[in-house]
Amino acid sequence: MTVKAISLDIWGTLLRSDPAFKPARNEMLRAVLAPEVAADEFNRVMRECDREADEISMGRGTDVGFAERVELTLAALGSAIALTPADVDRLMHAQAELARAHHPLPLDERLPDLVAELAETRPVVLTSNTGMLPGVLMRDLLALAGFHGKVGMVFSNEVGWAKPDRRIFETAITLVEGTAGEPIASSCVVHVGDNAVADEQGARAAGMTTALVRPDGKSTVDALEHARRG
Repeated sequence: MTVKAISLDIWGTLLRSDPAFKPARNEMLRAVLAPEVAADEFNRVMRECDREADEISMGRGTDVGFAERVELTLAALGSAIALTPADVDRLMHAQAELARAHHPLPLDERLPDLVAELAETRPVVLTSNTGMLPGVLMRDLLALAGFHGKVGMVFSNEVGWAKPDRRIFETAITLVEGTAGEPIASSCVVHVGDNAVADEQGARAAGMTTALVRPDGKSTVDALEHARRG
């Protein structure tokens, strides 16, 4: 099988979070929305609701974004606060400032240049669920983490579908075909990711070839080097 294009997951495949980001983001949200709740309790509830939101997203195959995740947290805390669109915008802006100040890092320092080099020889697309961090912010964070080059991006909050739904992967295939200027058989597109359900099962449902990696960076480097030779 000739590898004609590559699709990549982001979190756990290319990036890791700065350990300072989530505590800072959660404290910002707590101070605004639930100052009466202890920080440890707010963090615990936020983590649980974030996991619940991921399960909802994977189960229904659509994005569960910032507002819905914050509303799940408020409901779990028993809060009667109803967020307005203006409230959501202000909170997302504050989160974006913190995310840029504590931007994510490559899992392996070789990955930014390796991805850019591969994109010079065949279409490369990042295919990712976004959750709390929308695609417009993720583009900035990827650049701050050193990723560059002619790489396409498919984000769940922008296309509506979320992994493992095959339609987000079909969107990625359409994008790489546009970059290549010709049809590409889905089996000639390799999707690299670290989640057996969201990445492996979802991509296979769209007919892609898959490479399941460990969230250690080196595993991704090895998979990309193998794809380069393919």
